[in-house]
Parts: sequence; C-alpha cells; structure tokens
Amino acid sequence: KGYSAIQQYTADANSDYNALQLHATKRKGALVFTTSYTWSKALTDASGFDESPEDYRNRHYNYGPASYDRRHVFVTTYTYRFPRVQNWGRIADAALSLWEASGITRFQSGNQFTVTGNTSIGTRRADYLGGEIELPKDERSVNRWFNTAAFAAAPESRLGTAGVRSVKGPALQLWDLSLRKRFALAGTWRLQFQADFFNLFNRANFLNVASNVTSADFGTITSAAPGRNIQLALRLTF
Repeated sequence: KGYSAIQQYTADANSDYNALQLHATKRKGALVFTTSYTWSKALTDASGFDESPEDYRNRHYNYGPASYDRRHVFVTTYTYRFPRVQNWGRIADAALSLWEASGITRFQSGNQFTVTGNTSIGTRRADYLGGEIELPKDERSVNRWFNTAAFAAAPESRLGTAGVRSVKGPALQLWDLSLRKRFALAGTWRLQFQADFFNLFNRANFLNVASNVTSADFGTITSAAPGRNIQLALRLTF
C-alpha cells in the first residue's frame, strides 16, 4: 500500500485597532451637514491574505501599522439651498433663485511604506541607521520626501532592522462640489442644470513613495491623484 502525508499550516494573524470617533450632524434649515472625525491606530502582523511575511515564525518582526491604517480622517458632507431672490425682476429672480450646492470634503493622513532593498536572495526589509525619518515641511519635496540617509540595504546574512511601514506618505485633502439649478418649463416639463467640480482647488494629492533603497528613485514621489475635473450636465424631465 502507498501512503501520502499532508502537512497543514494554519494561516492567522494578530491585529489591534484603537480609535476615537466623533460625529456631528445638522438636518434642518437651509444648511444641512454630516461631519465625522476618526483618530485611530491599526496595528497588525499581516494586513491581508496576500501579504507574505519575511519571517513567518516571528510575528513580532512583522508587527506594525496596517496597510489600511490612517491615523487621522476627517470627512464632511453638506448641502446648502440658496434663498429665493426677490425684487430683481422676473428673469433675474428665475435665474438666480433656488440654487443648491452640495459637496464632500475629506482630509486624511497618508499611507505608510516599508523601506526595502534588493539582494541576491530577493527583496528584503532594509536596515534603519538611526535619525529622524520624517523631514521638516520646508525640506520635504517630491524629489526627497523623507530622510533617505536613515536607511541602507540589509546584508544577506540577517533580516533588516527597519520597522514595518515606518515612512509616512503624503496626506490627502480633497474638495468635491456640485451646483444645481432647476427650471420650471411649460406644464410638467423641468430642466435641471448641474456643474460638478472634483478636486475643486486643484490640489496636488501625492500618492506613492519610492521605498526601495537600492532604486534610483528612492525617496521620491512616484504618482499623484487626478487634478481638477469639471463636469457639466443638463437633465430634461417631462
């Protein structure tokens, strides 16, 4: 008889999440809004099923901020209904009255990155040499986002000493606004004009940071979210 042995492994992880969550809302009047703020910390030794730890036997070595960790998140949604204009004449009253504006504003901390380095046995976590990792705001730029001198490639004989996701990425600040106006036509016919502004102030929201110490672009910003985008629409109902 032939025999086969099946070795089974248990895939599990540890995580901790602590947060302060605040919420405020106003649902009456010309201005209505909902606002929330979260101050949190999410720590884990595996952010997802597709994350392979460097040392599966040492959970502490893999423990650090999760890939979805955002320390500060502020979000507010709002709608304002402009009052009716009076005594400016029939045409002006019809054109300027009953506009409606709504929007979403989001401020949040950026993603965090783990510094790695290429070796002959694969990409591994880098060494932390000491010193401040985060640069002062007046020294930070897309060409040097953090203190690259604080890291070096680890030797092949051991694991690197850099912490998990020890580099803070750029924060996000986004304003999306919509303006709407409805016009009453003959009978049941209605016309609605709408203008949507995404990233209203055209802010440069940087995304990824090059975090491989052996790469030529180490420490630079490699991508950004879309700039301002404007969308106009007319809607006829009858």
